[in-house]
Amino acid sequence: MMRININNFFDRRQSYCLPHFTTTTLTPRTDGQVEDINAWIYEHCHGRYSIVDDVSLEGDNPSARLKIGFENPGDLTLFALSGLMGD
Repeated sequence: MMRININNFFDRRQSYCLPHFTTTTLTPRTDGQVEDINAWIYEHCHGRYSIVDDVSLEGDNPSARLKIGFENPGDLTLFALSGLMGD
């Protein structure tokens, strides 16, 4: 059963990561994982957030990463405790 979150009446997912967002990065294993992350954030968190593609440079090798940003730093803590990061 989905809980009602009054913040969901507005579009909370942003198409880009705003500068004041608290962020983390991870490597998604599948496209389905990105959808699961979005659904979990939408249901359990309350502030605005973004999920965008990012590139990480480790030495000379670039790698695709997923950058997840939260307007409310507490939402990032909750997300980290969810077990969805699994890197």
